[in-house]
Amino acid sequence: MSRSRLAVLWTTLLFVVACGGSTPSGAASPAPSAAPAEAPLANGVYVSPSGSDGNPGTMSQPLRSLEAGLGRLRPGSVLVLLDGTWKLAGPLVVRQKGTADAWVEIRGARGTTPVLDASAVDIPWAQAYPWVQGSVQVEGSSYVRLRNLHVQNSHLAGFNVAASDHVDILNCSSRGSFASGISAWQGVSDLRVLGNTVSGANDMSLSFRPFTGTEAPHEAISIAGAQRFEVAWNQVGPNKKEGIDVKETSAHGVVHHNHSHDNDRQGLYVDAWFGVLEDVELHHNVVHANEVGIAVSSEDGPLTRDVRIHHNLVFENRASGLYFSRWGKDNPRQAIVVTSNTFYRNGYGRSPEGDPAYWLSGGLYLHSTDLSDVTVRDNVFASDKPFEIGYSGDYGKAGPGTRVSIEHNLLHDVNTTAFPFYMATWAKDYVWSMTGRDAVLADPQFVDTTAQDFRPRPGSPADGVGALDAGSPFDPWWKQGFPPAIP
Repeated sequence: MSRSRLAVLWTTLLFVVACGGSTPSGAASPAPSAAPAEAPLANGVYVSPSGSDGNPGTMSQPLRSLEAGLGRLRPGSVLVLLDGTWKLAGPLVVRQKGTADAWVEIRGARGTTPVLDASAVDIPWAQAYPWVQGSVQVEGSSYVRLRNLHVQNSHLAGFNVAASDHVDILNCSSRGSFASGISAWQGVSDLRVLGNTVSGANDMSLSFRPFTGTEAPHEAISIAGAQRFEVAWNQVGPNKKEGIDVKETSAHGVVHHNHSHDNDRQGLYVDAWFGVLEDVELHHNVVHANEVGIAVSSEDGPLTRDVRIHHNLVFENRASGLYFSRWGKDNPRQAIVVTSNTFYRNGYGRSPEGDPAYWLSGGLYLHSTDLSDVTVRDNVFASDKPFEIGYSGDYGKAGPGTRVSIEHNLLHDVNTTAFPFYMATWAKDYVWSMTGRDAVLADPQFVDTTAQDFRPRPGSPADGVGALDAGSPFDPWWKQGFPPAIP
């Protein structure tokens, strides 16, 4: 069995497990109700907008304020939010210490949608930096799990994690934020961000007070220096800047099975600042309708290394499918492996000046020349514009040479571009096109691109390369009941 078919089976299994193994992926969620569809918990502390802080905090006599509920938590306790909307007067600050055997959990009751409205919360920028405080702020915590909490209208981040370890954010949502929807910073380790929805992030109009910057801070999901992390099964988009950004000195993490779409900048971004970023894997993500699909940078860090990008579907992004940038200081990137991805119809946007050679274009654009030990193998590049694989004229006509190995990719090039051509906007660079060694020049014969079915038809020369195999089940997991319920 091929590696990509095994990946498809693994994806399907994960989806069934994530959905609890009993509910069809397209089934509707239970309608919110005033009472949770669960039995009272012996270790539960209950809060409700209609409760009273004079109550004992049971399901039938809940507390009112979230702070009162937090004050009663101990290792192994669960703070349960009943249905309703809390109008926050200030950030909800979580400082809890669970243990490996007794996590502290803060969650919405099953079958409800508790909303934390942060419209009135003023978080001054100077006070918040460098942690970029959130309307829900987890700091100095260990073994804490947030589940089924829904923040809206945040004037900085929606959910933010700082100086904490073993934190889960599961099936939450951030809808509308000035900074990130979900963020984690230096000093955070063992983080899981699973099954969440982030939309409306990085919206300048959500600044609480006049903001002098030219753009809102950070990205929809920002992993900034975290160690040992998993970001998966999230719905990310539409947002005003990047979708998911793994940046600064982040290390030992995986970003998989996310749907990053309709973001004004990159769908997925890897970018070193302040130190070395290393050991990051991006796999089985669906990335489309962004500006750039995936970008790999080293803007202000000495090195980005050991990044593995595989089995992603990257299609119909306005600019490059995969871009090795010159943003910032254009510092080194090394040991980057790009294998078994499908890139389709990227690069059809236009610059603000109307230049048909968009400033970042094509399936793969090797703009940076500070690359070494980069491998691009067994990918499909099809119908990208104005090239499938292009490189900076600064390499010279001979191309990137031994520092970048491009081999055994399928290319379906429908362009009539004459090379080299000059990108007059942003890049200001001559661009050459290449196929690499042992390229297969053919139509991949996708089943149905309008349905986002990028399986090659049986007998296609693309079978065995790209993200999907011919004959594998069509599993558009990003369109059916997504994001799934995380157990």
